[in-house]
Amino acid sequence: MKKRTLGVCLLLFSAITMNARQGDFPKLTGPYLGQKPPGMTPEPFAPAIVKSGHSSLTISNDGKEIYWAAEGIYFTKHENGRWTKPEVLPFTREEDGDGPKLSPDDQKLYFNSNRPRRPGDQRRERIWCVERTADGWGEPFPLGPEINDEQLHWQVSVDGKGNLYFGSERHGSKGQDDVFMAEFKDGVFENPVSLETTVNSEAHEGSPYVAPDGSYLIFLRDPGLWISFKGEDGRWTQAKKVGTLEEAVCPYVSPDQKYLFFLRAGSIWWVDASVLGLKAAGR
Repeated sequence: MKKRTLGVCLLLFSAITMNARQGDFPKLTGPYLGQKPPGMTPEPFAPAIVKSGHSSLTISNDGKEIYWAAEGIYFTKHENGRWTKPEVLPFTREEDGDGPKLSPDDQKLYFNSNRPRRPGDQRRERIWCVERTADGWGEPFPLGPEINDEQLHWQVSVDGKGNLYFGSERHGSKGQDDVFMAEFKDGVFENPVSLETTVNSEAHEGSPYVAPDGSYLIFLRDPGLWISFKGEDGRWTQAKKVGTLEEAVCPYVSPDQKYLFFLRAGSIWWVDASVLGLKAAGR
């Protein structure tokens, strides 16, 4: 009887704790914060909840974790049948305003930050990473000098092999900012290289999103989004403009390949991924 009573008390305590944490946050169930899926016309994504002025978002493979940045990195997760009230990650700071992006295996979270790497270090945008542990997220660390010693900007993306894609106006650029790729080999990043002219031009290219299998790449080329597919020869095909998504930046495709997310006018929007010419999973 005592054990049963103790069990009931623990359940009540858990329920009370969760309700207190939820506060006045609405009860949201179902995928994508319970939002009605968009069609071919872009719509704001959960505008009263997901507020990000300078990045899109990232979603775990099972669809139960969503992260975004707004003077710090926020997250919500689906547990006990509902989405939790958004909270800021404990390691994050106000300087963490760009990204974040999960690795395809959900074990690493990459983000851009203006925080100094060490005391006395110059504050400027660099790429940081934090690894998942048994107890949650560990402590973030900056990527090495081969990535961070030259100027870079905005969204990063990682494919299933760990290769890093980002925009930078560094040595080797073909014009203004280019999309660079740093190959992940033997546990370290190789020196970044500017992608071929089928992707980069004399214009501004940046804020890339690469598919987990490396089969396609979406990126910003003013004034909109462009897409390139990996050819059979392993090279990127001539990029083509994506529909009429003007003023769209920071593209991101959901893990199920059903929706394209992007940033526009200081808000996160989403649209059916068929605008990209992709075949969504399960369709």
